[in-house]
Amino acid sequence: MLRERLTGSRLSGIRRHGKDSEPPFHKLATDVLWVGFKIDAARVAPFVPPGLVLSEASIGVLGIYQAQTGFGLTPYRRALVGVSVEGVPGSDAGEGMLVVGNVMDEPGAGRLRRLYSRETVTGTARTWRADGLLHGVAEVDGVEWVRASVRPTGKTRRDMAGVDTFFGVTEAGLIKHADSNVSDIIEAEVVSVEFTDAAPELFRAFQPTDFVFALHCEQVNSIWSEPRVVGGTTGDAGSVFLGLIEDTGRAAAIVRQDGTLIDINPIGEALLGTDGPRIGETLLSAVPAEKDALCAALKLSIARSGPRVSAPIALTRPGGRQIFAYVMPLEHGQHGGEAALVLLGDPRGPERRDAAQMLQLFGLTAAEARLGALIGVGLGAREAAEELRISEHTARSTLKTVYDKLGIRKQSELGHLVARLQHF
Repeated sequence: MLRERLTGSRLSGIRRHGKDSEPPFHKLATDVLWVGFKIDAARVAPFVPPGLVLSEASIGVLGIYQAQTGFGLTPYRRALVGVSVEGVPGSDAGEGMLVVGNVMDEPGAGRLRRLYSRETVTGTARTWRADGLLHGVAEVDGVEWVRASVRPTGKTRRDMAGVDTFFGVTEAGLIKHADSNVSDIIEAEVVSVEFTDAAPELFRAFQPTDFVFALHCEQVNSIWSEPRVVGGTTGDAGSVFLGLIEDTGRAAAIVRQDGTLIDINPIGEALLGTDGPRIGETLLSAVPAEKDALCAALKLSIARSGPRVSAPIALTRPGGRQIFAYVMPLEHGQHGGEAALVLLGDPRGPERRDAAQMLQLFGLTAAEARLGALIGVGLGAREAAEELRISEHTARSTLKTVYDKLGIRKQSELGHLVARLQHF
């Protein structure tokens, strides 16, 4: 199956109680201090493992918090340093935050080393409030490695939910995991960040050259997924691409013009059900009008003469159950000239999707996709620039690139595309 091809050996098992608990893990973190900053890329690059490269932004992060409640890893205290990275062309890595170093107390440190990051040193970390500031420190054997202080501004963004991707290196190789989280985010100002001379080089390499943001969260409720081995380049590029879509939680398939399934990711298999079509069979409906609509959309996408994403097409499965199909051109792999990518959705459980993630399927960088998603929901260039903390000039220049890559000319077309990507 596709999942086996992409991941090789998997780190599996769910035992949520006792010292041998396995992921997914839950945590409730408190008084979280989070700082993003610019780095000297040349100093950090040696700590980036094969298969990953520093992203264009090259943003470093420092996080310090305590998590006394949850299951699997908790209670623990932790400090981490990381950097934004992306996978090399042809890999199934995608984009996320590489955790370069951790300081964490036991027993969680041992599990973190085994499952998520072997660069985990047993120590302790803590945050506390004093004199209107949130302070954080991490130390090993009683010696401080990291010190930081931020000043919360009181400007709060409530009920912020998201899914963050993190990379690490374990004995199994390069892994990634998802952190699904919800919190109230309080913006803050950086007062100081210091990696001391006592810290190892992988920490000291992160000395900030400038600050990008600071955040304070009184509580972060999150779940860490099971880690997945990534970075392989075996198999057709289209299959690797399906694996990337799998990581976003979406069902997808590669389908020929006549409806024949060439490949499908595990979420797609689950959506189709045990009585649904398999590879080599046809993804078609017993309703003639639905069958004709799907074949017409496939033909247009393969010929690159249709919309970037088709209108939703209902497919009635055996027993009367319906799913929705959205057809878009396949830009990856050996089947690009004979097949299309079909995104599948369940109309019984619609949920709003992250359009920024999906826009990257069209070849946009993460920064371009984030801007495109904001403009697509109606923000102007100035508003989007403020949200992303970039200049209005940069926003307008980037937007032109977005339009060129998507083959569109105006905001209404982008809005139409984003609406479809959000609601499939």
